[in-house]
Amino acid sequence: MKQRFFALILMMLLAVCPALGETSEQSVPAVSDVGLDLLGSSVHYPQLTGLADQDLQSAVNAAIMEAGQIEARLNRMAMLISSPVKLSVSYTCTLTEDVFSCAILADGAVETNRATQIWSSVNIDLTSGEPIVLADLFTDAEAAAAFLESYLNEQVAPELSAHLASGQLTPVPETFSLSASGLTLYYPIDQFRTLSDRAGTVTILWTELQEHLNTGKGSLSERVGAADSLTLCPDSAAIVAAALQDGAFDGIPAAIGQPMQELIDRHALLNDPDIYEGGRMIALEDGAFRKVWLLTDALTEDFSQSIVQGIRADRLNLGGLCTGTTTIDAWREALGLPETTLAVDAARAESWRIVPGTSDYYTLGEYRLRLHADETGVLRSVFLTR
Repeated sequence: MKQRFFALILMMLLAVCPALGETSEQSVPAVSDVGLDLLGSSVHYPQLTGLADQDLQSAVNAAIMEAGQIEARLNRMAMLISSPVKLSVSYTCTLTEDVFSCAILADGAVETNRATQIWSSVNIDLTSGEPIVLADLFTDAEAAAAFLESYLNEQVAPELSAHLASGQLTPVPETFSLSASGLTLYYPIDQFRTLSDRAGTVTILWTELQEHLNTGKGSLSERVGAADSLTLCPDSAAIVAAALQDGAFDGIPAAIGQPMQELIDRHALLNDPDIYEGGRMIALEDGAFRKVWLLTDALTEDFSQSIVQGIRADRLNLGGLCTGTTTIDAWREALGLPETTLAVDAARAESWRIVPGTSDYYTLGEYRLRLHADETGVLRSVFLTR
């Protein structure tokens, strides 16, 4: 009976997702969302289309299916029709011309009726078809591994210690993904569990890894977009404007106008909201939101009618704008003089929960970018608002 039901599911899936049943006619590499929603459960995963090398495309798609245990998840979903605990499989991914990276999350009744979370990942160099390992990113793999352990234990762990149900950030997990903004590590839930019973993640920016990163021509970091994140150049203004056209920072999964409750349900509150001049600052548990706050109104106690009105990042590398290193003179040379400059004294800084210093404002399409430097002229906070 179960086998017949699963066969029916597959037929339905093939009917609504032709990419599984036929060769794509696309000539440009792209990611197709493939999935099925069934009575409260859902299984969604990526599949590549449009690669010139069809054998490589098939191999990558097979690797995704295997790493994410997609067939088993579909079977499991069919068994949960009458169960109060459902299953959700979702993913995030990055595709450049020759690098594919994705992380897949199985959440809920994955193996038993007790809810849990399991991360998996697929990282492939599309020029060779070979899997990418962490060592491929660095000039000296041993030195980079030692740095990662030190960074996680000495900088990240103290920040997270009050927000963990349990956890050890080392050893470094083998499950990871790459994006233009940085490296994200995904932990087994038994190693790193948040207060909301989620498997923990940590995002490390390229600027934090720069000393160990191989940034040479043709390097993996260059091909994934790290170079554009780390260095200001004559094109930085265009790079920044293009990156912000959707009202979001690369690597931070939230956008201006998005419902707050939706984001809280997905990523969980890290702590109680803080109040600043103009509204509330919301911190979320996901590793991408470390030292990042979503800005929203303070009109009601709940979030049912609230949307993201702004995003503040105190950890960011974007188009060469790197918190902690980029100076006000450097960004003015790259981006041009700001439309408005605001001196922020101690009293105003307290009301905004920032350090005293200077804020420059730039209009980029329908959005406004605020770059805030401390009193030494170094970038400390980046704000994006409508």
